[in-house]
Amino acid sequence: MNRTDTLRGSSQGIRLPKPQPADRMVTFPNFLTGLRIVLTPVFLALIFSDSGFNKILALLVFTVASLTDFFDGWFARRDKTVSCLGRFMDPLADKLLVSSALISFVILGMVEAWLVGAMLIRDAVITSLRVYAIRKGRPVVTSRLAKWKTMLQLVLAFGILVFINVRVITAELTSQPLVLVDSGSQMVLNVLVAAVTLLAVVSGVLYLVEHGRDPA
Repeated sequence: MNRTDTLRGSSQGIRLPKPQPADRMVTFPNFLTGLRIVLTPVFLALIFSDSGFNKILALLVFTVASLTDFFDGWFARRDKTVSCLGRFMDPLADKLLVSSALISFVILGMVEAWLVGAMLIRDAVITSLRVYAIRKGRPVVTSRLAKWKTMLQLVLAFGILVFINVRVITAELTSQPLVLVDSGSQMVLNVLVAAVTLLAVVSGVLYLVEHGRDPA
């Protein structure tokens, strides 16, 4: 066998690795995650509008954005397109949507700022640690408790938005001035926010403990 045949045989035996679907940046789950980020400023523009109808639209936009959180993970698992980008951007998009909703409730005078502030500080610290872990080449996986925390945050924000819309519709039907919250309902809302904030802080502390076990 001459040199040419040897090289041909060797080249035929070489199989270059094909890029795995999970390494692709452009996937349908990542598109849904990006859509959630895009819908966040749309939601904010609607919730702060003086129009009662726009507050109804804000609820619809938030609902659609929240559903993308479920479907991006579902499609990623079904189609085996779970990617490092998706694992990082998915919780970041969740935090952006939920934080925007909670901050808007504070601005509207519905919940206490310090409760939401504690939740936002927790998310900022954990996000910074996740970025640090990625730069160190460590795997970034969202814990089950953190996923429950995010789900409860979405449910809480959705519930408050439903409450706002009930007040809006009631004011329209009775031709009364719109009052988003009174002292009694504000206390109930703060208790609910406090419960979710407590869960967020606990999940953050557990993440810090787990992260502290890893070598720097």
